[in-house]
Amino acid sequence: MSNKAKIAVLGVFLITLLSCGTSKKGSSEKERSEQLSKFTYETFNAKIGLSVGNMNLNATLRMKKDSCLFISVQPFAGIEVARIFVSEKEISLVDRLNKRYAQCAIKEIPDYGELLGVEKLQAMFTNQLFQLKEGNMEAKVSDFSSSQIASMWLLQYSDPKSRFSQEFTTDEHYRVKNGTLTSVHGTLRWEYSQPGALENGYMFPMKVNLTMSKSPMEGEFSPHRSQDISIYYKKIELNKECSFSNPIPNGYEKVSVEELLSALNNKR
Repeated sequence: MSNKAKIAVLGVFLITLLSCGTSKKGSSEKERSEQLSKFTYETFNAKIGLSVGNMNLNATLRMKKDSCLFISVQPFAGIEVARIFVSEKEISLVDRLNKRYAQCAIKEIPDYGELLGVEKLQAMFTNQLFQLKEGNMEAKVSDFSSSQIASMWLLQYSDPKSRFSQEFTTDEHYRVKNGTLTSVHGTLRWEYSQPGALENGYMFPMKVNLTMSKSPMEGEFSPHRSQDISIYYKKIELNKECSFSNPIPNGYEKVSVEELLSALNNKR
């Protein structure tokens, strides 16, 4: 496995750890809530492509609504090199190349665990609004301060206690076009494009571009200040039966999340 492929796998791991004008009141909160574009599913199964710099990888993304998220990274057909499993309570990272794994409780992830849980990650992957606060309540437009710019809306939320702030740009139906998550550690920005109709008729963005920018004090995992990752949805199946187990292969060595990411980083 090449060093560049390992760097790309690191990029996928990092994803799991991160997220003008005068306010208008032209419509009521109830009307605005009803306009909110919602994507409903019980299970989500997708073949995806990952692009990190000039390196391309294949992967599988499976999600069970508000329950768990599973990513299997496969640079070559049928060959899994890494596995990520996020549940409501814990995250597991499996390095298939070196037969190691790391596992920790979501709440133990410094600064992020209490805020960016599985529900928020699922919302990011499926073009939905989410709010960075504890609990699993579905985000509403009224949770944000809003400003209208032509036919677009700018939605903003910040919480000094958590040191996070959010910003979404949506269309007139509150379908998210891009989002930004800012903290003392850096900025994560994502943008949706290439909409295509799914089997249920929903217009779903088939491409997501993510840019992760580290603050000057954050750099232990990467000497670069930013990392660009593109996700391409090749095939999406909704509400199909699929496995969501989190098997740790027998004989694998358990290491800390920091050790696993640091080892991958040293392969640069």
